[in-house]
Amino acid sequence: MLRAGVEPGPRYAKGYCGGNGFVILLDPDNRVPLSEAAARALCAPHTGLGGDGVLRLVRTARAGVPGLTRSEWFMDCRDPDGSRALMCAPGLGLAARYLTLVGLAPPGRMWIGTRVGDKRAAVGPDGRATMELLPPRVLGPSSATVDGRTLPGTAVSLGNLHLVCLLETPVGYVDLTRDLRVDVTAHPRATGVIVPDVGLSLVNVLPDGSLRVRAHEPGVGERRSCGTAVCAAAAAVQHTAGEWGTTIVESDCGPLSVTLEPNAPTLLSGAAGIAAEGVLDAGWLAAL
Repeated sequence: MLRAGVEPGPRYAKGYCGGNGFVILLDPDNRVPLSEAAARALCAPHTGLGGDGVLRLVRTARAGVPGLTRSEWFMDCRDPDGSRALMCAPGLGLAARYLTLVGLAPPGRMWIGTRVGDKRAAVGPDGRATMELLPPRVLGPSSATVDGRTLPGTAVSLGNLHLVCLLETPVGYVDLTRDLRVDVTAHPRATGVIVPDVGLSLVNVLPDGSLRVRAHEPGVGERRSCGTAVCAAAAAVQHTAGEWGTTIVESDCGPLSVTLEPNAPTLLSGAAGIAAEGVLDAGWLAAL
Protein backbone atom coordinates (compact mmCIF):
# COMPACT_ATOMS: atom_id res chain seq x y z
CA MET A 1 0.00 0.00 0.00
CA LEU A 2 1.34 3.44 -0.93
CA ARG A 3 1.60 6.04 1.82
CA ALA A 4 -0.42 9.25 1.58
CA GLY A 5 1.22 11.88 -0.60
CA VAL A 6 2.85 9.49 -3.07
CA GLU A 7 1.60 9.91 -6.61
CA PRO A 8 1.76 6.46 -8.27
CA GLY A 9 4.25 6.44 -11.12
CA PRO A 10 6.11 3.83 -13.18
CA ARG A 11 7.05 0.51 -11.67
CA TYR A 12 10.68 -0.06 -10.81
CA ALA A 13 12.91 -2.88 -9.63
CA LYS A 14 16.38 -2.85 -8.09
CA GLY A 15 18.68 -5.67 -9.07
CA TYR A 16 22.21 -6.75 -9.81
CA CYS A 17 24.27 -8.69 -12.32
CA GLY A 18 27.98 -9.08 -12.90
CA GLY A 19 29.02 -6.96 -9.94
CA ASN A 20 26.81 -4.01 -10.93
CA GLY A 21 23.52 -2.79 -9.47
CA PHE A 22 20.79 -1.25 -11.64
CA VAL A 23 17.44 0.47 -11.43
CA ILE A 24 14.96 -1.13 -13.84
CA LEU A 25 12.01 0.89 -15.13
CA LEU A 26 9.28 -1.16 -16.77
CA ASP A 27 7.82 1.03 -19.52
CA PRO A 28 6.19 -1.29 -22.09
CA ASP A 29 4.47 1.48 -24.07
CA ASN A 30 7.36 3.99 -24.03
CA ARG A 31 5.44 6.53 -21.96
CA VAL A 32 8.08 7.45 -19.35
CA PRO A 33 10.25 10.39 -20.45
CA LEU A 34 13.65 9.69 -18.93
CA SER A 35 15.86 12.77 -19.05
CA GLU A 36 19.56 12.77 -18.21
CA ALA A 37 18.70 14.53 -14.94
CA ALA A 38 16.15 11.84 -14.05
CA ALA A 39 18.61 9.03 -14.77
CA ARG A 40 21.27 10.73 -12.63
CA ALA A 41 18.78 11.24 -9.80
CA LEU A 42 17.66 7.60 -9.86
CA CYS A 43 21.29 6.43 -9.67
CA ALA A 44 22.18 8.81 -6.81
CA PRO A 45 22.84 6.69 -3.70
CA HIS A 46 21.61 9.22 -1.11
CA THR A 47 18.76 11.07 -2.81
CA GLY A 48 17.60 8.43 -5.29
CA LEU A 49 17.50 4.66 -5.47
CA GLY A 50 21.23 4.19 -6.14
CA GLY A 51 22.78 2.19 -8.93
CA ASP A 52 25.41 1.83 -11.63
CA GLY A 53 22.85 2.62 -14.31
CA VAL A 54 19.19 2.68 -15.31
CA LEU A 55 17.60 0.07 -17.56
CA ARG A 56 14.30 1.21 -19.09
CA LEU A 57 12.54 -1.76 -20.68
CA VAL A 58 10.25 -0.90 -23.61
CA ARG A 59 8.50 -3.22 -26.04
CA THR A 60 10.60 -3.09 -29.20
CA ALA A 61 7.56 -2.29 -31.36
CA ARG A 62 7.07 0.92 -29.33
CA ALA A 63 10.73 1.87 -28.91
CA GLY A 64 11.24 3.50 -32.32
CA VAL A 65 14.76 2.09 -32.67
CA PRO A 66 15.55 0.90 -36.22
CA GLY A 67 17.18 -2.41 -37.08
CA LEU A 68 15.78 -4.53 -34.24
CA THR A 69 14.18 -7.56 -35.87
CA ARG A 70 14.56 -10.36 -33.32
CA SER A 71 13.80 -8.84 -29.93
CA GLU A 72 10.46 -8.31 -28.19
CA TRP A 73 11.97 -5.93 -25.62
CA PHE A 74 14.37 -2.99 -25.99
CA MET A 75 16.81 -2.05 -23.19
CA ASP A 76 17.25 1.73 -22.97
CA CYS A 77 20.47 1.75 -20.94
CA ARG A 78 21.66 4.90 -19.14
CA ASP A 79 24.99 5.40 -17.40
CA PRO A 80 25.00 6.95 -13.90
CA ASP A 81 25.87 10.34 -15.41
CA GLY A 82 22.56 10.17 -17.30
CA SER A 83 24.06 9.63 -20.76
CA ARG A 84 22.79 6.94 -23.14
CA ALA A 85 24.95 3.81 -23.27
CA LEU A 86 25.18 1.77 -26.44
CA MET A 87 24.98 -1.48 -24.50
CA CYS A 88 25.79 -2.93 -21.09
CA ALA A 89 26.54 -6.63 -20.69
CA PRO A 90 25.55 -6.94 -16.98
CA GLY A 91 22.48 -4.83 -17.74
CA LEU A 92 21.57 -7.26 -20.52
CA GLY A 93 21.81 -10.17 -18.10
CA LEU A 94 19.69 -8.43 -15.47
CA ALA A 95 17.07 -7.44 -18.05
CA ALA A 96 16.78 -11.08 -19.11
CA ARG A 97 16.51 -12.21 -15.48
CA TYR A 98 13.82 -9.64 -14.67
CA LEU A 99 11.72 -10.35 -17.77
CA THR A 100 11.85 -14.05 -16.91
CA LEU A 101 10.92 -13.52 -13.25
CA VAL A 102 7.87 -11.37 -13.99
CA GLY A 103 6.63 -13.65 -16.77
CA LEU A 104 7.26 -11.28 -19.68
CA ALA A 105 9.69 -13.68 -21.36
CA PRO A 106 10.04 -17.48 -21.22
CA PRO A 107 13.06 -19.04 -19.50
CA GLY A 108 16.12 -19.83 -21.57
CA ARG A 109 17.63 -17.84 -24.42
CA MET A 110 16.11 -14.58 -25.55
CA TRP A 111 16.93 -11.62 -27.76
CA ILE A 112 16.95 -8.13 -26.22
CA GLY A 113 17.26 -4.99 -28.32
CA THR A 114 20.06 -2.48 -27.69
CA ARG A 115 21.39 0.59 -29.48
CA VAL A 116 23.89 -1.66 -31.24
CA GLY A 117 21.35 -4.24 -32.36
CA ASP A 118 19.69 -7.36 -31.02
CA LYS A 119 21.76 -9.13 -28.36
CA ARG A 120 21.17 -12.58 -26.91
CA ALA A 121 21.08 -13.57 -23.26
CA ALA A 122 20.02 -16.67 -21.34
CA VAL A 123 18.94 -17.28 -17.76
CA GLY A 124 19.65 -20.62 -16.14
CA PRO A 125 17.59 -22.38 -13.43
CA ASP A 126 20.17 -21.25 -10.85
CA GLY A 127 19.54 -17.59 -11.67
CA ARG A 128 22.86 -17.05 -13.43
CA ALA A 129 22.64 -15.03 -16.61
CA THR A 130 24.82 -15.61 -19.67
CA MET A 131 25.31 -12.78 -22.13
CA GLU A 132 26.57 -13.18 -25.70
CA LEU A 133 28.97 -10.42 -26.79
CA LEU A 134 31.06 -9.86 -29.90
CA PRO A 135 34.18 -12.01 -30.37
CA PRO A 136 37.24 -10.16 -29.06
CA ARG A 137 39.77 -8.63 -31.44
CA VAL A 138 43.27 -8.36 -29.99
CA LEU A 139 44.62 -5.27 -31.73
CA GLY A 140 48.16 -5.03 -30.42
CA PRO A 141 50.32 -3.18 -27.88
CA SER A 142 49.57 0.24 -26.47
CA SER A 143 50.08 2.01 -23.13
CA ALA A 144 48.54 4.21 -20.45
CA THR A 145 49.88 6.75 -17.99
CA VAL A 146 48.25 6.54 -14.59
CA ASP A 147 49.30 7.49 -11.07
CA GLY A 148 52.69 8.68 -12.33
CA ARG A 149 53.51 5.41 -14.11
CA THR A 150 53.53 4.36 -17.74
CA LEU A 151 51.89 0.96 -18.06
CA PRO A 152 52.27 -1.21 -21.15
CA GLY A 153 49.14 -2.98 -22.25
CA THR A 154 47.20 -4.75 -24.97
CA ALA A 155 44.35 -3.10 -26.88
CA VAL A 156 41.28 -5.29 -27.26
CA SER A 157 38.01 -4.51 -29.05
CA LEU A 158 34.63 -6.03 -28.23
CA GLY A 159 32.76 -3.36 -30.17
CA ASN A 160 34.21 -0.77 -27.79
CA LEU A 161 37.91 -0.47 -27.07
CA HIS A 162 39.78 -1.42 -23.91
CA LEU A 163 43.43 -1.24 -22.93
CA VAL A 164 44.34 -4.20 -20.71
CA CYS A 165 47.36 -3.71 -18.43
CA LEU A 166 48.69 -6.66 -16.42
CA LEU A 167 50.20 -5.62 -13.06
CA GLU A 168 52.46 -7.50 -10.66
CA THR A 169 51.46 -5.19 -7.80
CA PRO A 170 47.87 -5.28 -6.48
CA VAL A 171 45.51 -3.32 -8.72
CA GLY A 172 43.99 -1.76 -5.61
CA TYR A 173 47.19 0.23 -5.04
CA VAL A 174 46.72 2.34 -8.19
CA ASP A 175 45.12 5.80 -7.86
CA LEU A 176 42.82 5.98 -10.87
CA THR A 177 41.97 9.62 -10.16
CA ARG A 178 45.52 10.84 -10.76
CA ASP A 179 46.96 11.70 -14.18
CA LEU A 180 45.13 9.06 -16.22
CA ARG A 181 45.85 9.18 -19.95
CA VAL A 182 45.36 6.30 -22.38
CA ASP A 183 47.22 6.26 -25.70
CA VAL A 184 44.55 6.15 -28.39
CA THR A 185 46.80 7.05 -31.33
CA ALA A 186 47.99 3.49 -31.88
CA HIS A 187 44.51 2.30 -32.82
CA PRO A 188 42.48 4.84 -34.79
CA ARG A 189 38.78 4.53 -35.61
CA ALA A 190 39.67 2.62 -38.77
CA THR A 191 39.97 -0.52 -36.63
CA GLY A 192 36.17 -0.68 -36.63
CA VAL A 193 35.71 0.34 -33.03
CA ILE A 194 32.19 1.65 -32.35
CA VAL A 195 33.20 4.06 -29.57
CA PRO A 196 36.46 5.99 -30.05
CA ASP A 197 37.02 6.36 -26.28
CA VAL A 198 39.22 3.76 -24.61
CA GLY A 199 38.44 2.06 -21.32
CA LEU A 200 41.23 0.93 -19.01
CA SER A 201 41.36 -2.53 -17.40
CA LEU A 202 43.99 -3.11 -14.70
CA VAL A 203 44.48 -6.83 -14.10
CA ASN A 204 46.09 -9.12 -11.54
CA VAL A 205 46.44 -12.80 -12.45
CA LEU A 206 45.89 -14.66 -9.17
CA PRO A 207 47.73 -17.86 -8.19
CA ASP A 208 44.77 -20.05 -9.20
CA GLY A 209 44.61 -18.44 -12.65
CA SER A 210 41.55 -16.30 -11.94
CA LEU A 211 41.64 -12.54 -12.47
CA ARG A 212 41.09 -9.45 -10.37
CA VAL A 213 40.09 -6.49 -12.58
CA ARG A 214 39.64 -2.77 -11.98
CA ALA A 215 37.81 -0.97 -14.78
CA HIS A 216 37.80 2.73 -15.68
CA GLU A 217 35.43 4.13 -18.31
CA PRO A 218 35.85 7.52 -20.01
CA GLY A 219 33.23 9.97 -18.83
CA VAL A 220 32.07 7.63 -16.05
CA GLY A 221 35.16 6.90 -13.99
CA GLU A 222 35.89 3.70 -12.12
CA ARG A 223 33.23 1.02 -12.37
CA ARG A 224 32.85 -1.78 -9.85
CA SER A 225 32.54 -4.04 -12.82
CA CYS A 226 32.21 -3.63 -16.58
CA GLY A 227 31.20 -6.52 -18.79
CA THR A 228 33.35 -5.73 -21.82
CA ALA A 229 36.29 -4.69 -19.59
CA VAL A 230 36.17 -8.07 -17.86
CA CYS A 231 35.93 -9.89 -21.21
CA ALA A 232 38.79 -7.82 -22.66
CA ALA A 233 40.96 -8.74 -19.68
CA ALA A 234 40.23 -12.44 -20.14
CA ALA A 235 40.91 -12.17 -23.88
CA ALA A 236 44.28 -10.48 -23.35
CA VAL A 237 45.37 -13.08 -20.79
CA GLN A 238 44.22 -16.02 -22.92
CA HIS A 239 45.82 -14.51 -26.04
CA THR A 240 49.15 -14.17 -24.20
CA ALA A 241 48.93 -17.78 -23.01
CA GLY A 242 47.99 -18.98 -26.50
CA GLU A 243 45.01 -20.95 -25.18
CA TRP A 244 41.25 -20.22 -25.43
CA GLY A 245 38.81 -21.41 -22.81
CA THR A 246 37.10 -20.18 -19.64
CA THR A 247 38.56 -17.61 -17.26
CA ILE A 248 37.09 -16.79 -13.83
CA VAL A 249 37.01 -13.14 -12.76
CA GLU A 250 36.33 -11.88 -9.24
CA SER A 251 33.40 -9.51 -8.67
CA ASP A 252 31.47 -8.05 -5.74
CA CYS A 253 28.49 -10.27 -6.60
CA GLY A 254 30.38 -13.53 -6.91
CA PRO A 255 32.59 -14.98 -9.63
CA LEU A 256 32.11 -14.15 -13.30
CA SER A 257 33.13 -16.53 -16.06
CA VAL A 258 34.32 -15.53 -19.51
CA THR A 259 34.38 -18.24 -22.18
CA LEU A 260 36.21 -17.61 -25.45
CA GLU A 261 36.49 -19.78 -28.54
CA PRO A 262 37.88 -18.87 -31.99
CA ASN A 263 35.32 -17.08 -34.21
CA ALA A 264 32.57 -17.51 -31.61
CA PRO A 265 30.63 -15.03 -29.47
CA THR A 266 32.14 -14.09 -26.13
CA LEU A 267 30.11 -15.66 -23.30
CA LEU A 268 29.97 -13.75 -20.02
CA SER A 269 28.15 -15.43 -17.10
CA GLY A 270 27.33 -14.19 -13.62
CA ALA A 271 24.72 -14.18 -10.88
CA ALA A 272 21.67 -11.98 -11.48
CA GLY A 273 18.87 -11.20 -9.09
CA ILE A 274 16.16 -8.76 -8.04
CA ALA A 275 16.42 -7.22 -4.57
CA ALA A 276 13.30 -5.05 -4.51
CA GLU A 277 10.32 -3.85 -6.52
CA GLY A 278 8.09 -0.82 -6.10
CA VAL A 279 6.44 2.23 -7.62
CA LEU A 280 8.13 5.59 -8.21
CA ASP A 281 6.54 8.82 -7.07
CA ALA A 282 5.37 10.36 -10.34
CA GLY A 283 5.60 13.86 -8.88
CA TRP A 284 9.23 13.39 -7.86
CA LEU A 285 10.12 12.02 -11.29
CA ALA A 286 8.32 14.80 -13.18
CA ALA A 287 10.09 17.49 -11.15
CA LEU A 288 13.57 16.35 -12.22
